[in-house]
Amino acid sequence: MKKYEFEKTDEFEICLQKEQNPPGQPLSKRPKRRLARLWLCLEFTMRNSFCHIVLCLAAATGLMAQSWPKTIVESTNYQRTSTIADIRAYMDELARAVPALRPYHPQNAPRTTETGKPLLAWRLAATGKNPLRVYVNANIHSGEVEGKDAIQVVIREILQGKRPDIRQNIELVVCPAYNADGTDALNPANRPYQPNPKSGVGPRENAFGLDLNRDMMKAATGNTRWMLAMYRDFDPDCVIDLHATNGSRHGFHVTHAPAHCLGGDDTLADFNRRLLIEIREKLNSKGMPTYDYGNFHLDENRQPVAWETETIRQNMVSNYAMMENRLGVLVETFAFRSYRDRVADNIVFILETLDWLAENREAVRRERKQADERWAGLCAKGNVELPLKGKMVETEMYNFEAHEYALDEQGRPLRDEYGNYTGEKKITRLTLPSFVAFEWTDHVPAPLGYLVDRVFADKVRPVLEAHGIKVLSGAQRPKDETIMYFHETDRSISKGAYQGVFTLTLNGEWKPELPEKRAAYLWETEDLDNALYVPINQPMGRLAFYLLDPRAPDSLVFWGFFTSSFVRGQGMWGEGPRCPILAVGVKNACDTVSVASAASVVSETMNAINDREE
Repeated sequence: MKKYEFEKTDEFEICLQKEQNPPGQPLSKRPKRRLARLWLCLEFTMRNSFCHIVLCLAAATGLMAQSWPKTIVESTNYQRTSTIADIRAYMDELARAVPALRPYHPQNAPRTTETGKPLLAWRLAATGKNPLRVYVNANIHSGEVEGKDAIQVVIREILQGKRPDIRQNIELVVCPAYNADGTDALNPANRPYQPNPKSGVGPRENAFGLDLNRDMMKAATGNTRWMLAMYRDFDPDCVIDLHATNGSRHGFHVTHAPAHCLGGDDTLADFNRRLLIEIREKLNSKGMPTYDYGNFHLDENRQPVAWETETIRQNMVSNYAMMENRLGVLVETFAFRSYRDRVADNIVFILETLDWLAENREAVRRERKQADERWAGLCAKGNVELPLKGKMVETEMYNFEAHEYALDEQGRPLRDEYGNYTGEKKITRLTLPSFVAFEWTDHVPAPLGYLVDRVFADKVRPVLEAHGIKVLSGAQRPKDETIMYFHETDRSISKGAYQGVFTLTLNGEWKPELPEKRAAYLWETEDLDNALYVPINQPMGRLAFYLLDPRAPDSLVFWGFFTSSFVRGQGMWGEGPRCPILAVGVKNACDTVSVASAASVVSETMNAINDREE
């Protein structure tokens, strides 16, 4: 019985022919030289076959080192940041190596910005069952380029098999150049205070001069409409948004924040914060200092007296996620570290976050589901009250470092040709109160829903539906509920334009009687039936409240959608038009909802939850 089978190559046959014995010669008398030569022939064939197998396996699995592309920053030794063409070429080459990585475009989303720049993203399916879905957003401010270049490396590492838990349990969509207008507008004059590649970096805003990280509620740009379509199509469990600081001198390599969102689910927000605390503790133990995003609060002598985080507005990408009961993670690398270090810090933090999400995927899924259930239960019980304001509260005492750098004649910190800061550097160590959490105030009862004047339907409806909000006909409103009118008590109009808008802030309350000030048009029954009706008792009802209530700080009223009705200016005579928004049943809004209706609310929300899990 033969123990081995060898491939009979031409070389093998020649060896056999040369070493055959003369007829009748016993095996024991064959010359040793001939046996040695025969063995060499066999060894030659075995060696060639083995090498062939190894090469085939390596090519099939795509693990040959020379097959993996380098990013532009790697191939230029960090002298250039990537353009849209660079990103497309690199990601397409990765996709050829591993076809599971595919270009991604959400359904019903614009494909370009208003200037025609492509909105490019890629989707990497997980290898395991029922993975978490994570969206990573980079370069929303195109001067903060380190996240854009880091996420390309992260995807390569995952595809190379270096992060098997992430590969198995996380499904990713990444958009490396979200501000596509600014990605290619590189200029060394942009953000000169931070160490940059010689190519320069892009501007903060898009070509319209709008900050895309202040657009999530009003959705004025194609970029935001793309992202909202991604929410509907991809349905991410977590959104990670990559930035760099704007001059804070705290010394943390990375600062971070959960979704600080006015009116979000408190329990889910606490879970979101715990995620980042655990990541912070792990990275700090490895020698990478991180902390909650913020800056020093200075006294009249410009001395640090506290650490404070930033805004709670829903119009920011990482905050908005909580409006839909999703986790949000803001990542801010320290601007005064070298460009190479900032890219590396991003890579470490992104991978650590994805590792945590992979390990805790069941807890994330459970917390999100329970948040959806709590909202449905509030509507069913008639206990929907939402805050209009919030205030920072002291969270802990913490040890901080305040950094000071030697400055040049322009007042910029001195640095060498590699972007590293040089000269005298003073570090002051301080123990300060940290204000990185919020307490919500000014709670008001939510109505059953809102009616929006048909006059504004073409302007308002597309925005509401882009947010995933169900919009009905006014004729479908609960007819037995009282129509409530907004009674304004105070207002302020911004002195200058903010994001291209003279914003309008209103205070007041809902009452069943008409306001004393006469309007040129009255609400007739036909007008009510033809209006848009937006019920609060739907999965996106919380978001509907903050978009439509005139008092909400990021509402469509604030962003000027209804200014022609609310503001009378020069050359406008007589009474103004009617208030374009009405409330339906405000006081204890859900008290009059029938049992069948309440059950429908819960059923609808749970159907949405089940759809997500599929």
